[in-house]
Amino acid sequence: MTTTPTGEIENLDPDITPAIAAHVLFHFHRGGLPGPLFYRRLLTAIEVASADQRAALALAFPGWVKAFELAADRDSGGPSRLVRISRMGGTR
Repeated sequence: MTTTPTGEIENLDPDITPAIAAHVLFHFHRGGLPGPLFYRRLLTAIEVASADQRAALALAFPGWVKAFELAADRDSGGPSRLVRISRMGGTR
């Protein structure tokens, strides 16, 4: 993420949409919005997957796996980054 000359935050990871960010935040009980049942179950699958299985899921759902890993990495400020991405689309 970078800041544009007008002061707006720009998402440098187009795989993570504002909706994905909001749904992942909800999964981690950090605000956001609940997603449709398919995506709620996808997040559960990502959560319980082995490293190999998660890599396979990332091929089909790259934004979801990237967002999940950001949310799980609290030391690097991942959840805060997801909050900013989620707000870019007007979701809170």
